Amino acid sequence: MQKLFSSFDLTSVKALQLFQIFRQVSVILINILLTKTMLSQVDIGIYEYLIYIGSALSFFWLNGLLHGMLPVFPAYDPAAKRRFLFNSYLLFLGLTVLLCSLLLFGKDFIVPFFTGKSTLPFYYPFLLYLLLNLPTYVVEYFYLLNDRSRALVGWGATAFGAQLLAVLLPAFLGAGLEGSFYALIFVALLKHLWTWYLLSQMATFKLDWPQLNAYLRIALPLVLYALVSGFAQVFDNWLVGWYYQSEASFAIFRYGARELPLTTALTSGLGAAMIPILAKDFSAGLPALRQKALRLYHLLFPISIVLILWSEKLFPLVFNEDFTASAAVFNVYVLIMSSRLLFPQTVLVALKETKAILVISILEILLNILLSIYLVQSFGMVGIAIATVFAFLFEKIAIAIYLWQKFNIAIQRYTPLGWFSFYCAGLFAAYLWVSV
Repeated sequence: MQKLFSSFDLTSVKALQLFQIFRQVSVILINILLTKTMLSQVDIGIYEYLIYIGSALSFFWLNGLLHGMLPVFPAYDPAAKRRFLFNSYLLFLGLTVLLCSLLLFGKDFIVPFFTGKSTLPFYYPFLLYLLLNLPTYVVEYFYLLNDRSRALVGWGATAFGAQLLAVLLPAFLGAGLEGSFYALIFVALLKHLWTWYLLSQMATFKLDWPQLNAYLRIALPLVLYALVSGFAQVFDNWLVGWYYQSEASFAIFRYGARELPLTTALTSGLGAAMIPILAKDFSAGLPALRQKALRLYHLLFPISIVLILWSEKLFPLVFNEDFTASAAVFNVYVLIMSSRLLFPQTVLVALKETKAILVISILEILLNILLSIYLVQSFGMVGIAIATVFAFLFEKIAIAIYLWQKFNIAIQRYTPLGWFSFYCAGLFAAYLWVSV
């Protein structure tokens, strides 16, 4: 009986995956329900522009520094771990202040650069929201690193549930985007207060420069990797904004340029949670990664195939008729599943070979830029999405080849290649069926 229920234990991997699911579900529900409010397509485009600017200037250092915690933290003794939590928070807080200062004093350059427009409504309330919210990202990893899986899940449900209500309730009650942003500021303040409470319980308030330097040496290549690997989506949005010069067109692309919601949540959660496991016991970690990846294949590939086949009917129903054109972009983005479900970068980070990932990702950026500029002229938004799919596949294949050549780690050791090939064939066949 104990074996029967052991698979339902809330491990750190499952907890982080659930947390990422909460994040993705909240974003999806916001997208869906905003179209049911009194907000116009232009209003939704303004909201998406602000979220885009904030994420474009923060996603890389947030992701890189968070992932940098994973191979570093387990090696410390208990006292050093407590100092590390405080110093990592200070680092996130300092970078957030620098970012918000840049956005404040560089407004006249930043807004036109990202949007092609001279100004955006609600810009200053959005900056205050960023200032309070971004440092709270450390909380999820505080829980993860201290094996508090249930607390991590509870934090995700509470934080993203509150964010969902903050955006939607004012919009439904007629307070518009202004009301939504002030509600977001209030939620971010509560999250920041909880962050301080956790620090008082889990951390030692002592600055440790040698520890920070050691952390940054590991994390900086990951920051650069996150920048170049996430550059595709940032560049895609930028190109759409400049090519179409329309809030409505930007909203259409943003609503379509999303992968299957579960994909990013489950794959990023698995990839991040497996890094310390591989770092601790590499030989046992590889087959575990392979087994967990196969479980995701059986879940995510079939759902993706069904969504591609039905997307043209689902988009007008889920959103509204104004977003029917988003389905064509979405169908292409779902194909990124083929690269998301490969995990050579997880293995390479566990080996602390972060510089190789950076070099490969730079090549991916160049490929994505050239293909996007070329294909947008013939295929519009869909062409930009196609370029992203090819660039992502290139990155994962290149990292897998590097692992094989330098460490003699074949892709079969961490990837169920037969199942992967079978599902990819079905995925691309479904796309061709609805597109031709």
